[in-house]
Amino acid sequence: MIHFETLIVTLGLLLGIVALTTIAAIANKVYSNREADSKRRFLDELRRAFLKLRSPDGQREAMAVIVRSMTGRWSELAAVEISQLELPLRLDVLRHLEEAGIVARLLRDAKSRLKWNRAHALRILGELKLPMSIPTLLHALDDKDPDVRNVAARSLGRMKLQAAEEALIALLGKHDQAVSARIAAICIEMGPRTAPLLIKTLRDGTPKARFWAARILGEIADPRAARSVSEALQDTDPDVRSAAVWAIGMIADRSSAPTIAPLLQDPVWYVRAHAAEALGKIADPSFASSLGEALRDQSWWVRRNALEALVRVGEAAKPALMTALESEDRFARDSAVEALASLGVTAIAPRREGA
Repeated sequence: MIHFETLIVTLGLLLGIVALTTIAAIANKVYSNREADSKRRFLDELRRAFLKLRSPDGQREAMAVIVRSMTGRWSELAAVEISQLELPLRLDVLRHLEEAGIVARLLRDAKSRLKWNRAHALRILGELKLPMSIPTLLHALDDKDPDVRNVAARSLGRMKLQAAEEALIALLGKHDQAVSARIAAICIEMGPRTAPLLIKTLRDGTPKARFWAARILGEIADPRAARSVSEALQDTDPDVRSAAVWAIGMIADRSSAPTIAPLLQDPVWYVRAHAAEALGKIADPSFASSLGEALRDQSWWVRRNALEALVRVGEAAKPALMTALESEDRFARDSAVEALASLGVTAIAPRREGA
């Protein structure tokens, strides 16, 4: 039986919890509203200052507001706003920030002992797009903290400066997998304008750099890179060959198909697998026979990709698949049955073992 006193205490605790939860929710709402109001007032003042920059009489006052905006809690937001100014105004603002010591402070903070100070400074430097900050950002790619390294890589990408792009691409393959992948993602975001630098890296870089260059060119899928990527199919490094043939498939350049087919005989299984996949994306019926032969490959991935490639080729692949039905290789026969079924051929009598 529940004691009356216990019930009262329990109800009191529940009411206390409800009251505290309600107070916390109200406090959070009030704080959020104050934050939003503070941010709105900050932006209003900053944008009024930008308008005054266009008037000779208001420039001095406006610059004082802008410089002050880069020292407070909303400094990163101020940097974003500055980055969107017209080029002549932006250059004038950056000159004043440099004269006021703001840039020097950011460069110091980028080497702070506190990781969040470093990350904050690097983000702002990336938004301001200052060429003088490139060495600092490059140095930060070797930071001991992965979060800071990622911020540095993204900041370099946001700068959209030729020097920054060259520096980023020069770092391909020089860092751990995570940072290299982050750099690659940023290069992909930059789009086709990085293709000439990537093509040069594909020809002259280290094996790891060549691998990443091929992968990025495949993601960009710029047809102008097809010839250079095709040349990398003869690379001595299997990872580079694999990345290059995958890239050709992504570009889907039909004229490159003859250079892909020989890689179905590559000694490395994953190169053969990507070659079959690439031929499937190009879907040139001229290579159906070669794909049919790949159904006998010892690697399941090669057989699977060859099967899917033949299905993509469609009607023109049926003769090669019918030939595969008579193969002595059980894997080839089973794959041919599956592919033909996908193409609508169901009345199939494959060759029996030992027949």
